[in-house]
Amino acid sequence: MSFIGRPIWLERLHEGVTLTDYAGNEAGSKASAGDYLAELPTKIERSIIWLTVKNTALAEMLTRFQPVIASDCIVVCCQNGLGAAALARKYLPGIHVLQGIVGCNVVWNESLKQLQKTTEGEFYVEQQGELAPELKKALSAVQHKLLTLFWHKNIEAVAWAKLQLNLANSINTVVNQPVRTMLLDRGCRQVIAALMDELLAVTAARHIRLPELTRVPARYLPAVLRLPDWLFKRLASAMLHIEPTARSSIWWDLQAGRVTEIDYLNGAVAEQGAQSGIACPINKRVTDLVKSLQTSALVAVRPPLGGNTLKFQLHLE
Repeated sequence: MSFIGRPIWLERLHEGVTLTDYAGNEAGSKASAGDYLAELPTKIERSIIWLTVKNTALAEMLTRFQPVIASDCIVVCCQNGLGAAALARKYLPGIHVLQGIVGCNVVWNESLKQLQKTTEGEFYVEQQGELAPELKKALSAVQHKLLTLFWHKNIEAVAWAKLQLNLANSINTVVNQPVRTMLLDRGCRQVIAALMDELLAVTAARHIRLPELTRVPARYLPAVLRLPDWLFKRLASAMLHIEPTARSSIWWDLQAGRVTEIDYLNGAVAEQGAQSGIACPINKRVTDLVKSLQTSALVAVRPPLGGNTLKFQLHLE
């Protein structure tokens, strides 16, 4: 196995990374010098490539793969949001491309040098009938108690179900609070519920039945989020099994001055809604709000925002 990535991640892998989850499971991983590469090799043959770059870097990475990847390779696209696998197939014609969906939230804890699975959810890979048994076996080798692999025939539905959960990432970014703190604020939850309502309207119009990635079925999530705080804490305790300081990946990108994936998350809901004749004004407003933060010089010093204030800003009051 070889790793190719940014220098900071290659350094982390060389020093050793601990993998943990909220249930207390733990495993260690440490790469030797021969296990990672700073650049792509001149030829990649008979390999399974786990493509984990963000959507914002996907086109650039696929362009770099074009001259070096052989037709006997398999590419597994592990991006959030919609459209990554379709883009990979466009850039890599003749290459076997599968879509993978990480159905949980994973964050990096720098102080502990840990990759932490902070929410429930497993790993889903697109099941295609023509995949050879030996290849399916090789792909299934990633099975681990920290992340169970499931093959799924309707990976598009899984992608939409994960997108429903990821809509909260933008709100975590806007309110500038840890995820757990955000979920304990009913105003924030009400905004997230409104975002989910719009997504569910789009999937209903497209006749997409969302699978259950969490203990709460997708169609009931908005109602659960709108519950009073005391009842939410009792009925949705699994949602609060989160590292107290955990933040969304969009928040981290914003802090680092990077372009976020907002166009592939809330922006994708608004776009797909428009194509289906479904208005998604809240997702559109949140998309615009995150984009305005991307160009703000005050991102690093902005104070936390309360849920009720955000509701007012989004015209939900």
